[in-house]
Amino acid sequence: MIEKEQQLLAQVLDLFAQKFDKKAVLRGGMVLCVLGSPRLTNDLDYVFVPYKSKKDIVDEILTCLRSIDGAQLDYSINSKCLRVILTVEQTSIQIESKVAMDVKTTTSTRLFSTRFNLPPRIIHVVDTNVALANKMTAWNERRLIRDIYDIWFLLQMHATPDEATLQSRLLKPVYSSLVKKEDYFTGQTRGDFYDFIRSYVSTLSDEQISNELSDYLPPSETAGLALLFKAAFTKLRPS
Repeated sequence: MIEKEQQLLAQVLDLFAQKFDKKAVLRGGMVLCVLGSPRLTNDLDYVFVPYKSKKDIVDEILTCLRSIDGAQLDYSINSKCLRVILTVEQTSIQIESKVAMDVKTTTSTRLFSTRFNLPPRIIHVVDTNVALANKMTAWNERRLIRDIYDIWFLLQMHATPDEATLQSRLLKPVYSSLVKKEDYFTGQTRGDFYDFIRSYVSTLSDEQISNELSDYLPPSETAGLALLFKAAFTKLRPS
């Protein structure tokens, strides 16, 4: 089932790259897969530019996805995004799409698709510094170890958190029910936040990391990550 999910993700990734080109900017965990990370994901996150309303992209996205043989779609729009559940032959993935008038981007050759005999293609992904800032604030809002892994991976690429993105999201965090009120970040500066996240990372054990990432990474990829995380996060310093 996992292999079928990954193949369907690759198919949609390829389809969107052909159909939308620069209008569809990949974000979230799949960006790491495209950049060579071994971690798995079962959804695709996009931001479509330049659009003011999510309603402006619904018809185009649904028409594109319906071109897949056997596609069944279930979709909804909420305050955050257009969410589509795509099912093909009992295999389901989720595609979430937001809109923006502008977003910092970079381009990447697709490493993910080579396993599925799809042609290499240039796709547009969120700038790695912006992606890092978003991942750090996503961790703050839900405290998942997989976000720590993603932050670590981006740090290995020498990304530095985009200041504007980080400050904007820290000012208005949307905490999930997973985070208790007493654990909210209450600092005032980026330095405070870096200390806050480093403190969390310092408590992680290889067992905790392996348990949470077991659905995303093979055991060979999680061994020794606790020490690697701690070493990488010590380098986070305000510029």
